[in-house]
Amino acid sequence: MTERRPASPRGEAGFTTVEVLVAFGIAAAATLTAFEIAGTAAVAVRRLDAARVAADEAEGVVLRRLADGPLAPGLVHGTFSDGSPWALSIVDLRPRLGLGRAPPLWQVRVTRSDPTAVPLYATLIAGRIE
Repeated sequence: MTERRPASPRGEAGFTTVEVLVAFGIAAAATLTAFEIAGTAAVAVRRLDAARVAADEAEGVVLRRLADGPLAPGLVHGTFSDGSPWALSIVDLRPRLGLGRAPPLWQVRVTRSDPTAVPLYATLIAGRIE
């Protein structure tokens, strides 16, 4: 005959060591995942902020050029406040669009150093009749 122990009045007496270790493991994995997500988000926010600052400065380059007087085709180089180079490209689009006698239509683009790169800021500006 086998001897049976009487059940405790409250059921189980507690958690086993394995159950506690599994719970700590799950909590640790969740914490590490949360830290990783927060770190990734912080990097993305810094990258977006840097892109916003670059676009703002590029717009400032265009506005300063407009304040200097009438536009003319050409390429101008300079540096942003962080020391990175920029290129301001001004092109009259009339020949490309076949608009011979129309007023100038200036394509103004600011890029990082190379005028053929993806623009940080681009706009079209209608000129006066010459």
